[in-house]
Amino acid sequence: MNILYIIGNGFDINLGLKTKYSDFYKYYQSQLSNDQLVNKLKNEIVVGIDNWSDLEVAFGKYMVNINDREEFDKVYDDIVINLGEYLESEENEFDFSKVDKAILLKDLWTPELFLTQGDIQELVSFKNNWGATTWNINIITLNYTRSLEKILENEISNISIGRHHNGQVVLGNIHHIHGYTDDRTILGVNDISQVGKEEFHTNQDILNALIKPNANRALRHNIDRICESQVLRANLICIFGSSIGETDNYWWKLIGDQLRRNSKIIILMKGEEISRRLAYKSVRSKQAYRELFLSKTDLSDAEKLTLQNNIYVGINTNMFTII
Repeated sequence: MNILYIIGNGFDINLGLKTKYSDFYKYYQSQLSNDQLVNKLKNEIVVGIDNWSDLEVAFGKYMVNINDREEFDKVYDDIVINLGEYLESEENEFDFSKVDKAILLKDLWTPELFLTQGDIQELVSFKNNWGATTWNINIITLNYTRSLEKILENEISNISIGRHHNGQVVLGNIHHIHGYTDDRTILGVNDISQVGKEEFHTNQDILNALIKPNANRALRHNIDRICESQVLRANLICIFGSSIGETDNYWWKLIGDQLRRNSKIIILMKGEEISRRLAYKSVRSKQAYRELFLSKTDLSDAEKLTLQNNIYVGINTNMFTII
């Protein structure tokens, strides 16, 4: 059985790192610049600062203010360098020794335990189809930080992390699809429809920096190909701490296609706090997240209606509460 995690910024926030977009924005505003285009960018990206995808969407729209590649490089370099330095500082100041590694490992191969009893029964039955075989876990992180590697003390390549039935659970690897704070950092949009200036839709130099799938292909590190193959092999896909933003639509479509192959998807994220007395609102909220994810896929309306039952949602769970 192949279990794949898609880890978003909610993981670092859950640890206590100040890695929200709003945190970075405050820092970025405090960094003085003499460049008019950079300062104009800072004023424009304040709109909707809830998620990192908000920044990327805003940056794509800001392209209408850019005239050529030189201006693009100036603005892009400024925000990427500042972003890397800010996140690196947050990561370096955090005390990873207080993290309980054992809980993290256990949570990785039992994500269903953070769902409702009915969901647990269905998913346990689904996982039991693989009986005594090895359960392989891989992680694709959308984050630039190395939080997971530091928690696991860099023991992340094909290590046994537990046993089930008569088989073992193996953690394969962690892949950074958007790069790191200090290496091949990719900040951008999903496709040319999110690039505000039509003139740049054919400018390969800009597209290879600004459009994330293009950037990965141009860098030729093959991490994107490895991640694609892991999605296509996954029987169970767990999305944790991601806003399912539109600037990563490439991956949501690829994951959505797995529903056609009888894979299951678990979405675990933060949401509005709902009184336990008003349980119907919790059901409504979970359905909204299912529909959000499905809206990013290429599934037909008929497929969405049928396959939504293979998407399980947990909101405000205690998963990865590892401090």
